[in-house]
Amino acid sequence: MNGQNSSTECGYVFRDRHPERTDVYRLFDEASAAARSSLICQRNVVYGAHPREVFDLFPAGERAPLVVFVHGGYWQSLDKDRYSFVASVLVGRGFSVALPSYPLAPETPIETIVTGIGAFLPAILRALPTPPAFWIATGHSAGGHLAATLAMRSPMASVPLAACVPISGIFDVEPLAETSLNAALGLDRERAARISPIRWPVPHCRLAAIVGTDETQEFREQSQRFSSYWSDSGQHAELVPMHGKNHYTILCDLLEERSEIAEEIVRMAEAFRRETGRGRH
Repeated sequence: MNGQNSSTECGYVFRDRHPERTDVYRLFDEASAAARSSLICQRNVVYGAHPREVFDLFPAGERAPLVVFVHGGYWQSLDKDRYSFVASVLVGRGFSVALPSYPLAPETPIETIVTGIGAFLPAILRALPTPPAFWIATGHSAGGHLAATLAMRSPMASVPLAACVPISGIFDVEPLAETSLNAALGLDRERAARISPIRWPVPHCRLAAIVGTDETQEFREQSQRFSSYWSDSGQHAELVPMHGKNHYTILCDLLEERSEIAEEIVRMAEAFRRETGRGRH
């Protein structure tokens, strides 16, 4: 394991500098409990042998497009239950929503997390009454990394991928090998490079990389570099700044009826419909 780099450490390890984090998570938990009680929800559908290989599904209707939201936590913490609230605003806009949990480091090597995250996609198709018209991958922080993984490595062949919409994502994992986060991840530079989406082939779909303007320079640069990488491959890519939002408050936007993130997902879906004619009712 490489030694810690102090500037890189500050760019990625900052929970103690954000006391609002506790209140934000409380809001998420309350809103998520409300979402699970008010929406149709299939809870803890099994997709693998590990106890955390389960997902929740909030169906929106026949042939509704699907949004997959992957939680963050630096591949080491959190789970889907805290983020059920994202379904409220998206189901209201006509999307079915699936939220997976997944095994965590250090119990599970990060390479295993990366290669196994797509296993729940066939299970989602089995759980839905009809296949979705198309699907969109999204997620926050390490979940943004896993959303990119889903988009770039685990497409559902029978259902077209419309867009990837990572929020405050990590796309170059190498810098994390120089931080205290690596105590659980156990990465060296070579292994980190292999699990970095910024080095993988870009699929034929749109990208909207969302990041808060009040996030660290490192996180802003992650999204900027990834959107440029995607665009340089010849695919449509946008960098979407969320003004006044930091790494924790950015998802509070999805608690709002006029959510900018939800509208970005809607815009990606509408662009896909215009280009392909799919998903029209």
